[in-house]
Amino acid sequence: MHAARAARLARRLLSEETDVNERIVVGSLFFVLSACAGASSDSPGATSGAAGSFGTTGAGNGPGTGGGSGIPTGAAGSGGTSPPLPPETELESSYEVPVATGRFIWTANPQSGRVAYVDASTLEVHTVEAGNAPTYMSAIPGPDDAVIVLNVLSDDATVLRVHAGVLESGTIRGVAHGANALAVSGDGRWAIAWTDARRIKNADPNEGYQDLTVIGLQPTASKPKTIVSVGFRPVSVAFASDGSRAFAVTEDGISVVDLGASAGPRVSKNVIITDDSTENVDTRDVSLTPSGSLAVVRREGAATVAVVDLATGARATLTLSGAVTDLDLTSDGKKAVAVVRATAEVAIIPLDGALPTDGAITRVTIAGETVGSVALAPGGSTALLYSNATTLERLTVLTLAATPSYRVIKLHAPVLSVFPAADAANAVVLHADETAAGGSGGSVGSSADGGVRADAGSQPAPPRAGRAFSLVPLTADLPARIQTTDAPPEAVVLSPAGDRALITVQDDVKKIYAVYMGLFPTLEVQRVGLASPPIAAGVVAAAMRGYVAQKHPEGRITFVTLESGEARTLTGFELGSRVVDWTQPGAAQ
Repeated sequence: MHAARAARLARRLLSEETDVNERIVVGSLFFVLSACAGASSDSPGATSGAAGSFGTTGAGNGPGTGGGSGIPTGAAGSGGTSPPLPPETELESSYEVPVATGRFIWTANPQSGRVAYVDASTLEVHTVEAGNAPTYMSAIPGPDDAVIVLNVLSDDATVLRVHAGVLESGTIRGVAHGANALAVSGDGRWAIAWTDARRIKNADPNEGYQDLTVIGLQPTASKPKTIVSVGFRPVSVAFASDGSRAFAVTEDGISVVDLGASAGPRVSKNVIITDDSTENVDTRDVSLTPSGSLAVVRREGAATVAVVDLATGARATLTLSGAVTDLDLTSDGKKAVAVVRATAEVAIIPLDGALPTDGAITRVTIAGETVGSVALAPGGSTALLYSNATTLERLTVLTLAATPSYRVIKLHAPVLSVFPAADAANAVVLHADETAAGGSGGSVGSSADGGVRADAGSQPAPPRAGRAFSLVPLTADLPARIQTTDAPPEAVVLSPAGDRALITVQDDVKKIYAVYMGLFPTLEVQRVGLASPPIAAGVVAAAMRGYVAQKHPEGRITFVTLESGEARTLTGFELGSRVVDWTQPGAAQ
């Protein structure tokens, strides 16, 4: 996950502490539904048109050729009278425990003080002592299987590394008290332990949580850790791709940490990103380019995007056609893609040269569509556009070429969230619960052609997961395959190769737990029942297995072979673990 995406996700973490046994976690590419609101706009979307339309536009050329006769939803200039749409909702968040490395899955147990690591190929389990209450964990990139775990009650961190088949363990003492988040540099040289106040229930309003513990992960590091002070209440921490600097996005701006200083890590500057001292920081969405050269700032309800040079502090303010409802950066950091729902405008902003100007923006209008959110496929060549502020049953695929073109895909249920595969050839779409849309004072539904039907009334309630997902081909002109589920989807995992998707589902009332595996390009779907609630999922690519960790007093993980769909369950990490061949959900209890 690149730095810009991580910065966006970090702004939407849970606002309260959570029982560690119920944490939703990230393995390789793992996303989980949350109820945190994302970007917003007071303006409704554009008219909705016929599915299957195509269009091509260049910079400033206006609408594409795609269009249709849809039902107007009150877009500016459309003459509609419907009430404004609610904000788009960001439905992605992430945590660090447990994690997967090249061969192993690592699980921390705060109660026992131990960390279990499971060989995903042989299903052999080992445990090792960590510190007092090992809780937050992150993988360390590099040739070895390695992780760092924060021990919250002993204020230290444990580094575990499997080198040449032997486990090596080391402890870093004196981590700043209260640290509950970890960031690790892409080169595996540095880790930063910091405190996200949004994870703390009833946090003291005067507590700034400004201490960052910078940890050197290399055995040759001259100083194991340094504590530096950054701006008030960090919301995300990221590294430059070359590992020379770290950045903390705070209420005071962006603190720059020089990691190459001869005396050790030091805060070298604070970059101001606004001249408005009264600005509500909760309306601010800050993304950093992987190189650490630029920051891109979107503010809810504002029709502008700011681009800040982190070296000089210079800023460029770009003006779009309306309030920007979502913004994301490509994985290489060369482009930002901003969406204006009120006008169905998509702005492609170049970031690989000097600070951009309004004239450098490529503007595309998605004719006849309501688009308020964007998901960028890895590689930065494809943008997936949709809206979950209304019951829209379509997805727009925009090619980010010199002359952009787009294609609209007809789906068969309202879109909740979209997850592109690593190869950008396919995507998983989670669908919204239609019965929850529209709130209590009005109804919203789909027209016969897949358009939007809205009746006057109160503003719709926030969207929530329905009982269906779709596997969607993006590069082939083929129909999407919709799959109903027996419980609402909780999480989506995509394999690094892009050929498999795991979707976990959970219904605690009916005690229904399962994982569905989608196969690309055939679009086949297989289901594996689970004996207990899923709390984590991921893919261990080297072993060609997916895994689903589950809530269980002794620890439980179900492994799914990505090639065949065969499932095996491992239960009892601390009681002489055993492997159970899967026959039925109750067999693993």
